[in-house]
Amino acid sequence: MYWVGADTLDKADPVVNDRPQLYSLNAVAYESIMLGEFYIHLGPHNSVCEEGEFPKITELKLGFSRDGFHWHRPERTPFIAPTQKEGDWDRAYLHGTNGVFLVMGDSLWFPYTGYAGVAPDGSKGMYTGASIGMATLRRDGFASMETSGKKGVLLTKPVVFSGSQLFVNIDNPKGELKVEVLDESGKKIKGFGTAECVPVSTNSTIHKITWKGKESLAELAGKNVRFRFHLSNGKLYSFWVSADENGASNGYLGGGGPGYEGVVDNKGLKAY
Repeated sequence: MYWVGADTLDKADPVVNDRPQLYSLNAVAYESIMLGEFYIHLGPHNSVCEEGEFPKITELKLGFSRDGFHWHRPERTPFIAPTQKEGDWDRAYLHGTNGVFLVMGDSLWFPYTGYAGVAPDGSKGMYTGASIGMATLRRDGFASMETSGKKGVLLTKPVVFSGSQLFVNIDNPKGELKVEVLDESGKKIKGFGTAECVPVSTNSTIHKITWKGKESLAELAGKNVRFRFHLSNGKLYSFWVSADENGASNGYLGGGGPGYEGVVDNKGLKAY
C-alpha cells in the first residue's frame, strides 16, 4: 500500500533537473498532531557528486498527520534549504534529527546538519565537512490566520472541551482581538460575547482570554460550542482550552525541552 513520497508539487532543482525523491522522513508528536520533517532529495546522482567532490542536495520540508500514515503537506516551500554555495557550511545534504525539534519557552529549536563538501584540512568529498546548526521558529509558528488593517473573522467548527480557560497564541500589538462563544446553532451565548470580551493587543505565545463578569468557561465544558475570533491587524497562530490557569495544553512537546517533566505540556507558563 502506498504510504508517502515526493510528488509533482515538489519542484526539481532548476540546474540539476532530477526528479525529486523522498530521502527520509522524521516525525514527532506535537500538541495534537504528528509533525513530519521530510528530506526531499533533488540530486545529482551519487556518481556525479563523487566525481565532482561535492554533496548532493536535500531540502527539509514539513507536513503533518493525525495517524502517522496519512500525511498532509500544504506548504512545499523548503522549511530549511541548503545555500548551494561553495564554502558554506550548509551548502547541501541537510539532515534533521529523530526528535525533530525542542520546545524552548516561546520558541521551537530545530537542530540540523549541513555539509560543506570541504573538510578542515581542505580535502573535498560528497560526505565531507559536516556541521551542526540550529534553526528557530516561534512556538506554533507554522501557520497563522492574519489580517492587515481591516478586521477579519474566524469561526471554528463545533468543538467540545473539558477545560475552563481559553488561551491564544497571538501577535497583534498594534491591533485588537476579541472572542465570542456561540452555541451549536450559531447563537451567541449570554455573557461570552464581544461586548464582554476584554480586548487583546499583545505579542504572546500564551495569553488568556477573559470576559467581564465570567470567571471561566467551566459552565460550557462538555457542550458543543463554536469560537468566533474578531481580529484586526495581527496574526492568530493557535488557540486551546486549558484546565490550568498557566495555560498548560496537555499536548505533546516534540523532543521535549527544559522546564518540563516529560514530553507532555503540563506546565504552561511555568516552564517559560
